[in-house]
Amino acid sequence: MERIIAKERRTKTQIFFEVITAVIDDTQNNESVSPTRVQNKCKTSYDKLTKYLEEMEKRGMIEKEKSITVTEKGMEFHKDYSRINDL
Repeated sequence: MERIIAKERRTKTQIFFEVITAVIDDTQNNESVSPTRVQNKCKTSYDKLTKYLEEMEKRGMIEKEKSITVTEKGMEFHKDYSRINDL
């Protein structure tokens, strides 16, 4: 009998971190950052990602115009989250 291992659900904070990481990675490669690229990297549905992006924009973590960019506040969140995860 095959045993199925359940994946832990990610928190909103974890997904915010993954979104910012995806945007930073693509920005460093001089690539335009579209929601679809972020969706693929974060492995989440487009509908959920859209809601997360809207909330992140309201919180001042990202800006969405032609492409997604990380704000200073988003960079601070990313740095702080990384530091906490490394403990």
